Formats: sequence, structure tokens, C-alpha cells
Amino acid sequence: MSPDLLEERLSRLPRGWRVAPFEQLPGVQHIRYGITRPGAHEDDGVGLVRASDIQEGRLHSEEPRRISPRTHEAHARSEVRVGDLLVVLVGRVGEAALVTEEYHGWNIARTVAVIRTTGPDEAAWLRLWLSSSYVRDWCARRATGSTLQRTLNLKDLRGLPVPLPTAEARTALLRTVRAVEEKTEVNRRIAECAMSLTDSLFAVEVKDRATWPEQSFGALTHLRMGHQSRPREDSPHPSTPFAEGGMPFLSPADVLRKGLPYVSGTDIWMVSPDEEAVSNPQSLLLAAREDGVHAVLNEVPVVPGRGVLALHAETLADTYWLLHEVRFRSRELTAAAQGPGGRELSRKALAATVLHWPPLSVRERFAQVAGRLHTRAKDALAENVLLSELRGSLLDSFLDGAIGGESVRTQGHAPVSADGEDATYGDM
Repeated sequence: MSPDLLEERLSRLPRGWRVAPFEQLPGVQHIRYGITRPGAHEDDGVGLVRASDIQEGRLHSEEPRRISPRTHEAHARSEVRVGDLLVVLVGRVGEAALVTEEYHGWNIARTVAVIRTTGPDEAAWLRLWLSSSYVRDWCARRATGSTLQRTLNLKDLRGLPVPLPTAEARTALLRTVRAVEEKTEVNRRIAECAMSLTDSLFAVEVKDRATWPEQSFGALTHLRMGHQSRPREDSPHPSTPFAEGGMPFLSPADVLRKGLPYVSGTDIWMVSPDEEAVSNPQSLLLAAREDGVHAVLNEVPVVPGRGVLALHAETLADTYWLLHEVRFRSRELTAAAQGPGGRELSRKALAATVLHWPPLSVRERFAQVAGRLHTRAKDALAENVLLSELRGSLLDSFLDGAIGGESVRTQGHAPVSADGEDATYGDM
């Protein structure tokens, strides 16, 4: 087994820093999980945050689940407030987001933990720490269950070691991180606006669709169902995947959790996949759940897993049109899904699904504008990748004592625990 990244990182903290388990931090009031049995959805009910609503460090719920006021009142202990920190316990374990005004007063599902702190800086520091590669590795090591339902026990989360810098140094770091995140949010809004404009343009174009001839998805594209199983968590993970014959493995969750329809990489890699299993860039990759069929375009070659349907069109103009066709008819296309909750697309059913196919001139005209908008969105997201790396570098420098005026780094000296003793992470 590879070395524990978090333990090694904590062993190099500046002299005098303290470390404490999550549940013993001075600024943490409580750590709780949510409702095990929320009951049926109620349109006028109270919002329920699920693990799928926590993406890329923020809360985002396109199709909110709502529970009855009675169920909410019976679980008042897990009601969330602005500034609370929410952590994913099932799935992408350890991913965290702060509760914003929009979600104030909501409740949470059993797949999510709520952490209430004494102030905004405490919550912001904990969110930053949880986003680090060290903590994500630590959470992944302790998660149990199947690869699709990895679960982090609340007891383990409560025992997560957390470094305790001085308040002054922490404030200086968080000020810089906020500037990075504000720029990240601007880029995200640019990308979302570009996509919204493209969807609106498509809606205008299809107003005359009744006059266009009917075609089926099967006649317009080559459809192939992903058949690869998800690689084991302990399978080899190449450090330079493309150079060593590795490619990103795309699961249905990777399609469904994307707010914008692009994939440039995933968390799981497949080494030396069969050539026939690979989808080349600019393929259309589909997955389904109860709220509709979702689609993404891959920027790099990927290996679609089971439950992902790959569509290959003749031209990029056709691919753009079909992408927005799927987005426009997302709910309707669930008729081509099967299995529990309509989560598995049927290749045969989608191939037979009919659409009105516009003339080449219409498709190319749409592609000219859509292509520019997609490029603007992808440029904004590419800058966010760099900003995310900068955020990680800032945290690393801070933990090394290079930001915030901390004392000189230790030379093999163990950090100090919350009670003043040398920290022993194995006991936490």
C-alpha cells in the first residue's frame, strides 16, 4: 500500500502547529448526518440536499428533492444554516461545500454530513482542508462498500486530523483563496451563460422542426454501449496516463454530475484498454437517471463504462446539434431508459427514437455560433483548472510555513496536538 499522504504531510508542519481530530476542534459545534428515510417527493416541501447536489466545492441542485414539512420537523437536528459545512459521505466521499443563502433552512440526506462551526473563517478553513489531495486520499482509504456506493463512516470523519494554524495566518491565507475562488466563480458564470445562450439559440432554431424530415438516432449516428467494468480502486494508476497507455474511465456518474457538458478527464484511469472500447474526442456520451438523459462531449479519448452510451456522428456540426437535441429533450428521452429508476439507457430504444432532422444549412449555421460559445465556455473552464492548481499550491505553501508569517518548518519534529502533546495520528 502506498504511504499515507496526510500523515506524511502533517509530519512536515511548521514548529508549534497543533493538530486535532475534527470533532475536538475548538470551532466545531457539531457533526451530524441527515435523514435516512426522507419519504416521497413533495413539490411544496422543504428542500433536501443530497450528495449529488455537492459538486466542485459548491452546492448546485438543478432538480431539488423536497420532503414533507412533517418529516423536516421530525429531523430538525439536521436542518442547515448559512455558513454550515456539508460533506459527502456516500459516493465522492469528502467533497465539501458551504451552505449559501439559497439553501438556508433545507435539510440533508443520510449521504451528507453537516458541520456547524462558530464562525465563517473556521468553516472556510475546514472546507479548504477537506478539498486538499491529502484529505481526499485519506477519505478514499477509509471508505467502504462497492465502487459505486463508497461510504465514509461519520466516526471516521469525526476523527479526521486537522492542522490548527494561528487565526492571523489563517485569515491571510483565506483572503487570498477567496480572491482565487471569486475569479473561479466569474469563469463558471461565463461558461454557464455561454451554454444557456446556446440552448436558447437551439430552442429558436427548432421552432420550424415540424417541416423537417424524421430520422432516428440510429440512422444518424453510430451507437455503442459501454461495457467496461469500473477498474478496482487498487489497480495501477499511471502517473502519466496517456504516455503509458492509460485513458480516463467514464462512469455514468461522471456524465451525470457535470454541470457543463465537457469531460477532459476523470478520477479513474484504465490501463491499456481495448482499442474498440475507446471513444475518440468529440463523441457524445449519454447516461440517464430519473430526471432525464444527460450528455457530455469528451475533450480527450475516454473508455465509457457500463451504463454509458456513446454516439458518434459524421461531423462536429452534427454532434453539436445532437448534443443540444438531447439537452432539449432530456426528460422525454428517459423513455429509452430501463432498470430501477430509469438509470440504464437502452441502445436499441434510443436508436429507434425519432427526431426531426434539419437541413445541412441549418445545422452548419447553428454550429458556427454554437462552436464559438462552446469555445468560450471551455476556455473559462480551462482557466479554472489552473486556478484550482493555484489554490492547491497556496495551501501547500501555507502548510510549509511560507505564507502567513508562520514559524520555521520542523526538521522531523511532530506537530503538537490540541492538548499540547505531540500528535500521534494513528490514534485519532
